[in-house]
Amino acid sequence: MEPGDDWQLTERVRASVRSGKGDPFAAAVRATRMAMIITDPRRLDNPIIYANDAFLRLTGYTRLEVTGRNCRFLQGPGTDFDAVARIRAAIDAERDVHEELLNYRKDGSTFHNALYISPVHDEDGTLLFYFASQFDVSERHALAAERDRTQVALDANALLLREIGHRARNDLQMISAMLTLQSGNSADPAVRAALGEAIGRIDALSTLYRQSAPPEESAGHDLGDLVREIAETLVEASGRRDIALALDLAPLRVRPEAAGPLALIVNEVVSNAVRHAFPSRAGRLTVRIARDGADVTVAVEDDGIGPSATGDGSFEATLIDVLSRQVGGTICVRPRDPAGTAIELRFPAERIGV
Repeated sequence: MEPGDDWQLTERVRASVRSGKGDPFAAAVRATRMAMIITDPRRLDNPIIYANDAFLRLTGYTRLEVTGRNCRFLQGPGTDFDAVARIRAAIDAERDVHEELLNYRKDGSTFHNALYISPVHDEDGTLLFYFASQFDVSERHALAAERDRTQVALDANALLLREIGHRARNDLQMISAMLTLQSGNSADPAVRAALGEAIGRIDALSTLYRQSAPPEESAGHDLGDLVREIAETLVEASGRRDIALALDLAPLRVRPEAAGPLALIVNEVVSNAVRHAFPSRAGRLTVRIARDGADVTVAVEDDGIGPSATGDGSFEATLIDVLSRQVGGTICVRPRDPAGTAIELRFPAERIGV
């Protein structure tokens, strides 16, 4: 189409509408699935002079009901009148405009209307008509609303989880404090030792609730952060300034249901090494987390006196074994050369990872 021909096409549409003859352009406007109308700004209130069948299906009106009326009859109480004002300003300025409006059908139901309006001028620049197309984008708005509702629910759940975590941490701290008080009141070294181990396990679990994950990462814990906090706390609590702690921890997010058993396992292995590997001398304790193919490995190595309680039938060894099997893990204990013990815990990544 050459510049300046658009008004001629529009004239043919108007003539075809009046005569009922089959102009190809007019036939295309009539047949398109997109709702379209033509308005005449030279008449009072810029009324509709043509509406295709798609527009009638979209709005529920008959052609007789819409012809000769300004299309503001589609507006209602939920329509954004700021957008309406922008449309009016564009029409007054004889320029294209695109806005999305909440419009109303004849039966009162609503639809979100992506409205495009374009002025048509003759070759002398005189305004002849406005073409307006309407496209129902209600589904997109419904999806956006559902997404917003989902986000609100996720935010509420995250807030609830943080509150639950806060209360759980307080409860564990209260239990730990009561056990500490009971240990201090006991004259039996064995009782104090048993209570001390129980306190250590409670403290290991409480690390799960001291991590502050951002909302998008709230479904899981970073295993490296858990292991670092547990190991550093145990070495510091031992009062052993002569134990050097080395950490090589690859980041890995683990599922909430796996985080508790893993925290207790690491607590047992590291606390056992701190208590038994260096009875009368300084030493070095190394903790590593790594990915090994489809597995995650947690290795605890010391250069102490040799295999300790994790290798026999002690309660600690049984607890580690039970917890490891709970998350599909295995444990391997071997002596290090020239001295010390290496303990490797191996877990399937798909079982424990987020």
